[in-house]
Amino acid sequence: MSFIAVGPDGRVALADEAAAQLFACPADHLVGRPLADLLAPPGTPETATTQTFRRPDGTVFTATVTRTTATGTAGPCTTLALRTGGSVGAAQSWSAAIVRSARDAIIGESLDGRVTSWNAAAEQLYGYTEDEMRGRPMAELYPPETAGEEIDILRRISEGESVRIYQAQRIHRDGHRLTVELSVSPVTDADGRIVGAARVSRDVTARHRDEAKFRWLLDATALPIIGVDANGVIQLANSEAERIFGYAADELEGQPVEVLLPVNVRERHAGHRAIYVTDPRMRRMGEGLQLAARRKNGSEFPAEISLASIETDQGLLVAATVHDISARLVQEAEHQRLENELQRSQRLDSLGQLAGGVAHDFNNVLAIISTHASILEEDLEEAAPALDGAREAVAQVLAGAERGARLTRQLLAFGRREIVRPQVFDLNDVVRDVQRLLAGTLGTNIVLTADLAMRPAAVSADPGRIEQVLVNLAVNARDAMPAGGSLSVHTDHTVLGAMDAALHGLDRGPYVRLRVADTGTGMTPEVAERAFEPFFSTKAAEGQGTGLGLASVYGIVSQAGGTIGLDSAPGVGTTVTILLPAADDVIPAPDEPPGTEPRPGFGTILLVDDERDLRGSIETILTRAGYTVISAGTGAEAVDLAATYSGRLDLLLTDITMPGLSGREVADRIRALHPAIAVLYMSGFAQRLLTSKGTIDPEVTLIEKPFNRRDLLAAIDEVLRLPV
Repeated sequence: MSFIAVGPDGRVALADEAAAQLFACPADHLVGRPLADLLAPPGTPETATTQTFRRPDGTVFTATVTRTTATGTAGPCTTLALRTGGSVGAAQSWSAAIVRSARDAIIGESLDGRVTSWNAAAEQLYGYTEDEMRGRPMAELYPPETAGEEIDILRRISEGESVRIYQAQRIHRDGHRLTVELSVSPVTDADGRIVGAARVSRDVTARHRDEAKFRWLLDATALPIIGVDANGVIQLANSEAERIFGYAADELEGQPVEVLLPVNVRERHAGHRAIYVTDPRMRRMGEGLQLAARRKNGSEFPAEISLASIETDQGLLVAATVHDISARLVQEAEHQRLENELQRSQRLDSLGQLAGGVAHDFNNVLAIISTHASILEEDLEEAAPALDGAREAVAQVLAGAERGARLTRQLLAFGRREIVRPQVFDLNDVVRDVQRLLAGTLGTNIVLTADLAMRPAAVSADPGRIEQVLVNLAVNARDAMPAGGSLSVHTDHTVLGAMDAALHGLDRGPYVRLRVADTGTGMTPEVAERAFEPFFSTKAAEGQGTGLGLASVYGIVSQAGGTIGLDSAPGVGTTVTILLPAADDVIPAPDEPPGTEPRPGFGTILLVDDERDLRGSIETILTRAGYTVISAGTGAEAVDLAATYSGRLDLLLTDITMPGLSGREVADRIRALHPAIAVLYMSGFAQRLLTSKGTIDPEVTLIEKPFNRRDLLAAIDEVLRLPV
């Protein structure tokens, strides 16, 4: 009897010395040969139990063959017992030696499911001796919930089918469960009839436990992980990968990894992958580049991918960790937007400070022009007709000064240095008033509509300034629609949460939203970025516009505690959105007291201004009106004059911003000397009198530069009529 063992690849894996003698060559010359090389050519006579073989020297011989097949972890292995003479006992002895020395548990089983053989490895695996198990049902080793599994296995074996390697639970003698990897193959007799089954089992409990730990760790990871072999085939995917890609793990396993990539990069990626497996080091893929991944539904998302590899018994396995960076890119974009907004705000604030300073100096110049022109106007009132031209010239000077004053007011509004007198009012009322005002001025080719909030849109601001905002926006919209279009004004209520409030640089709480939208030419992003800057105008090419309209709108809204945003696109139009803090119920404005004629000038006025020319013109106006005037060029000089003056001082008329003592400090010191004195401040830049909200304390009375003779005398008369 000689034996040859044939492996899963069809080659001789083992040959005994008897086989070497039978084939007339050393045993190691047989090992590795394909079994087909040892078989006689087709057509050689043979029976169901005999086979003709060919020796390496070309001679042939016939032998009775008994085949036994067992499936191990490496695959099915077939043992051929060749008999050309000798006893069956030798074959049985050889087979028994193979079974006895195997490291895997090999169990023989009859077709009715009872144990017929039990090797030493089975004894070690299950804890039972061969004597204890021989003749007992194999099903006794099954857990109760899988008892029906044995019936199915025996049915398949009896039909000639082998049960390939699979994992199952079995019960040890001491009662604990173990996980085994097993296969079951039919056993045939010499006539080829199936007479039983051969089981090969291996304990994989520890490996199964390690795999469970690995799987738990893999699924506990917050990032998607895909395991890919050297051929680019997905071997595993964790639960986070299932969630982010939309595939179940079993859908992904066996698929090419390119299924998770955009279609347009799949071919290119296959080339990169082939290069990576030649040097599979840990690395971040596409560092510095924006990669994309593709979900099951076809949507894509930006991703960063890190690669790591490990050599396994099945070859190279590459772990690809996928990081969805959509949220990070949004945060980075938002951070960049906020940084740009901060820089823009700082730039506008710097320009505002500059504009405020310019407006202050310019207002002083305009005040000198206005007051001197007012004196000249008074002198010409009863002049001969021959001086009509002079009167007209003076009127033009005063008109020009007024236009200059409007410009400086816009500069001050932009710089949030303008004096405002806020009150609580319904924004809807102001919109209606402006709508009536604009109805006849925008032109018949522009449709003006208003969609107002159902309940009062109460805000606390200077209604005149808000009206100016609406008019400026409407005029800008009209100029952007030379061929006509539509202009809509919308008001509603909104509440800003912490996140939205921080986004706008406001406090959380209720707000009134004012939206003005047109269908005009729109602006490019570059123009929209600078739209609120002073002296920047899109109309400069036509020689129109001062570039202060939107700048003053920005300043008025900011000074009212609100914020303004602009959304525009060429050919689409422009939408300006303003948020103003909502106020409580609207407080009706008190009725204006009936006007009274100014009384003739009477009393002593202490005049303080560091501008000599302006001080001289004011002194002339007051003296002509009948007042006694004491003049001082500085605050310190005014205090000294008040300290030495023994008579009654009725009014302190003082500039606010002066070198040395400010107007407010002068007033405090002189009031200590003359408690009954009234105070009228004058300034073109009253920053030192303003509260943090840009308002003036109720007890403060101010006349804004530039002013003319009539405005000055009216203001003085009003102050002197007030109780001190």
